[in-house]
Amino acid sequence: MNAKKIVTILLTLFTAAGIVYAVIGGGTPTTDPAPAAPAAETKKAAPSVDGLTVYYFHTSFRCHSCLTIERLTHETLNEQFAAEQKSGAIRWQMVNYEEGVNERYIDQYKLYTKQVILSALKGGSEVAWKDLDEVWTLKNDEMRFKLYIADEIKKFRAENGL
Repeated sequence: MNAKKIVTILLTLFTAAGIVYAVIGGGTPTTDPAPAAPAAETKKAAPSVDGLTVYYFHTSFRCHSCLTIERLTHETLNEQFAAEQKSGAIRWQMVNYEEGVNERYIDQYKLYTKQVILSALKGGSEVAWKDLDEVWTLKNDEMRFKLYIADEIKKFRAENGL
């Protein structure tokens, strides 16, 4: 065998091993330092106060794109809605919907992938919610992503009197 053929075979085997490792639960295929939500955070009951909850729903497997969406959403909240978060008018909550206690969110919000959901609460009850489904198409354009999140939050709050 010549050297080119050997290198091709080795690269193919290395790639296949990487895929098998990721599929059987070898961990998150990223080096992003984004922290995972503490278990207690994902299991707490829905807030009973009026305001907006910005949910980031994820699964146990967290790819680079998912972590990017989470990071950019959280950064937008911290940069543009810090006062509202401090007052409790806007809350950030990460939820692993694969955990048993959180599986109810799958039907409630029609979850099919990692998603950002806005939820309006009044009188302790949810009165409206919205899926920010463009996060996937904007995830590679940080400026447009953050503008989209901020604009949607402002519109949603206005529409729901929050």
